[in-house]
Amino acid sequence: MLLLTLDRSHPEPLYLQIAQQLAARIESGALGPGEVLSPTRLLAQRLGVNRSTVCRAYAQLQASGHAESHTGGYTRVRERAASAAPTPAAATAFDWQAHLRSPMPAPQPVQVAGDGDIDFRPLAPDPRLAPMQALRRAMKLALADDAASLLDYPDPLGHAPLRHWIAERMARLGAPLGADSVLLCNGAQHGLDLVFRTLLAPGANVVVEAPGYACTQALIAQHGAKAIGVPMRDDGLDLAALANVIAQQRPAALYTMPNFQNPTGITTPIAHREQLMRLCEAHALPIIEDGFAEDMKYFGRAVPPLKALDRQGLVIHVGTFSKLLFPGLRVGWIAASPTLIAALAATRSTADLGGSALPAAALWQLCANGEFDRHLRRLHTECRRRMQRLIRATRTWLTSEGVRCSVPQGGYVCWVEADRNRGGAPADEAALIAALAAAGVRVTPGAGSYPAGHTPPGAAFRLSIAQVDEAAIERGVQRIGEVLRSLRP
Repeated sequence: MLLLTLDRSHPEPLYLQIAQQLAARIESGALGPGEVLSPTRLLAQRLGVNRSTVCRAYAQLQASGHAESHTGGYTRVRERAASAAPTPAAATAFDWQAHLRSPMPAPQPVQVAGDGDIDFRPLAPDPRLAPMQALRRAMKLALADDAASLLDYPDPLGHAPLRHWIAERMARLGAPLGADSVLLCNGAQHGLDLVFRTLLAPGANVVVEAPGYACTQALIAQHGAKAIGVPMRDDGLDLAALANVIAQQRPAALYTMPNFQNPTGITTPIAHREQLMRLCEAHALPIIEDGFAEDMKYFGRAVPPLKALDRQGLVIHVGTFSKLLFPGLRVGWIAASPTLIAALAATRSTADLGGSALPAAALWQLCANGEFDRHLRRLHTECRRRMQRLIRATRTWLTSEGVRCSVPQGGYVCWVEADRNRGGAPADEAALIAALAAAGVRVTPGAGSYPAGHTPPGAAFRLSIAQVDEAAIERGVQRIGEVLRSLRP
């Protein structure tokens, strides 16, 4: 028997030290297949340990596949299948990229904002405004009310009281629904994934806005479908271009953000929404309406969501609490025809059995006791001031010829386009983003907002006021103006 060395001062249990040293000898070939290990009593005597310690070590070796017990109480080294011999072309690690359903781009490194930088990139609500104490109370109340149910497997449709509350809120927006028309999901992105998994066949076309929400375009591609971009105008989707795409591409669905569109901040007027509805009704084209910031209207009259104009039940409204409260709770919803909701619930059941009920129950407590509406009023007041400051700042500092800025009516984002740089050459977006970063301003580049096949008209970027206070907004836009002027004659 090969000598084993035990270190009684080491925190590793003695039985594991024995098992690991024997396993190492088996892996090295010092102990060959079929070789009998020392009887437990004899090895215990040699090592000065209790026999049960050796028994546990041998059991560990059997569990790891290094040994096996035989009739008569002997433990032998187990014969194991040989690993496949590496081929000359094989890498040291398994080539998962070759086994993916479709090639995936390498993740881009996140550029961390440095000290003193003004970061216009985050789109999550400002954590400084979050009602943390109210959430703690809501969690306690939720568990006190029905802990056993909340910690069991949930209803695939989601927490019933919160679904009723959402249905009532949608009714106040002009879209009367029952709770059977609402399904809770793990945020809007999960909701979109459920919709695409349920509706899209491989090779299907989905109409998206250009520029539009980049994550949705990536999600469509992951489902084996293709995003077909339709240009955005000042009042929303170019409806004439959309009509041509519908006639030529036969899309399976249309994805749109009518309110405070990401990344442009555009809100479509009621006349545009009515024309869009009639066009999609005429072609039986489902509409996926992303209402990610539906409640964040600051200026002008509120415009009803597309779901409120839906006469045929073809609108799928996706909402979320992530842009208003706590993104980490991952609670969103889908409001649609009860028939589709049932199908989405069946799709969801195969994936996560219904998700977690506790976050939804806590959010319902916030909604039921009025804390959500109180928080929304505070958030609305603060973000309205920030957006007003952003609009004034762009009108003051971004006045160079060829620079255009959207004028959002709500939400968090503003879109900036710069057609030309020094000498009149087309603006180089990557160079502009780098120059802004060097000046201490972080923005979201615009190129990623366009689907494949669409060339951005020039350099563009998105500004978000979600986590930037008024003073920083003013300083940041001033710096942007200085950079833009430095790139011009």
